[in-house]
Amino acid sequence: MNISNINFDWKTDIRYTTYNTLSSVIRFAKLSVMFRDQCLEKDDWWNSNYDIYFSYLDQYADNNLGDKEIVRMFRRQTISDDFIKTMIVGLYTSCFSILESRVRVFYNYLLNPSEKGKIKEGNFSKLVEGILDLLNLDSKSGCIELFCNARNTIHNNGVYTQSDETVNCSGRSYKFEKGNPPNYGDSLDLLILRILPEVVEIMDKMISRLLVERIILDPFAKEN
Repeated sequence: MNISNINFDWKTDIRYTTYNTLSSVIRFAKLSVMFRDQCLEKDDWWNSNYDIYFSYLDQYADNNLGDKEIVRMFRRQTISDDFIKTMIVGLYTSCFSILESRVRVFYNYLLNPSEKGKIKEGNFSKLVEGILDLLNLDSKSGCIELFCNARNTIHNNGVYTQSDETVNCSGRSYKFEKGNPPNYGDSLDLLILRILPEVVEIMDKMISRLLVERIILDPFAKEN
């Protein structure tokens, strides 16, 4: 409301698009979980739709596995698991992209006024570190580091490739060992319950400091 009151073109303002884009991604995640629980995991839906969408897989079945229905049961579990894993990968990637792109724009407004409106280049971790220091949110640095490590691990097929380290976020420690997949429990819970609440707070603090600006056009909106 504050943005729309001072900006006639508020739907292209990055302060509005930040929350709108993040909300869209989270709605997609919610719909994905609902689809899995109410369709892929339900006998009625699976039995009614298998022949329509998945019967082509029968030609690749291993006859040594036995009964056709047993084969379909195992296939159903695989499809359901693959679906949620793919959704989680997309959710991590999309959410991190939203954070990084916004930091690169907001950094100049907060710390480099002569470059307002331009996308800040450079190391993301250093940029967000400067913003957290400005906003007295240094306690959130562990959350951002955890987010970065999780995103990078996804890019490397689930294996952590950097030097060993332990990251603290929201009172918990997460160990990352080079060459191994990290074990931080449920990946979806980690993002939804721990990382995103911290990210939203950081974004909220950035945007609150920038309400003095009349217009901050979203340079990424043109591509949407």
